[in-house]
Amino acid sequence: MNTQLPLAVQLAPEPSLEDFISGDNGQLLDALSRLALGKEQGNLYLFGPEASGKSHLLMGLCALAQEQGLRCAYLPLKDILDLSPELLQDMETLDLLALDDVHLLAGRGDWEEALFILFNQRQAASRPLVFSADRGPASLPLALPDLRSRLGWGTSYRVHPLNDEGRQELLRQQAGRRGLGMDEQAIHWLVSRHSRDPRQLLRLMEELDRAALAAKKSRLTLPFVQRQLSA
Repeated sequence: MNTQLPLAVQLAPEPSLEDFISGDNGQLLDALSRLALGKEQGNLYLFGPEASGKSHLLMGLCALAQEQGLRCAYLPLKDILDLSPELLQDMETLDLLALDDVHLLAGRGDWEEALFILFNQRQAASRPLVFSADRGPASLPLALPDLRSRLGWGTSYRVHPLNDEGRQELLRQQAGRRGLGMDEQAIHWLVSRHSRDPRQLLRLMEELDRAALAAKKSRLTLPFVQRQLSA
């Protein structure tokens, strides 16, 4: 291993509720925190457009719940739909369960039925479920109308994407977590001229972090950022 390359510094931090830029999602963040801390029970349903932070919120929820000693699982449905829905059979006793991108179940009869059964089991045991989707529960094109109805039983929250101010704060936060200073000019340029997608901004920060390490720089200036991203 090349000892001159501090790989640990380059690792992106694990998502948490604490580092989520709340923007207009303060009420939702509070609800997730209260659920993870055991201060409230009940199902939650998060919906919003792609890249609005839904996966970050669900992973952060589970991380906080596990810190409290709860048994929690995060299921990214886009990564497991090719597996057997029988894996849901082992999920009924968990303290907290978060299912990401539940809209992807639409048209998958075996998965819809398995989730319907799991929902009823957890409801009977008063064990909460948290869902995310790209639309509200009433708009999901599910084959099982009873499942659509069940998904609407809990509290629903629309996840609001970050505005430009929030995206700028995201860059400041990510630079700081990597031990980097970042000029305001560079922050404004990245948001206004390069990308407004938070996921793309995070990928750019990883790229800039590696470049700064290689150049032994501790601050991201506008000329340096422009030079690296135009190379």
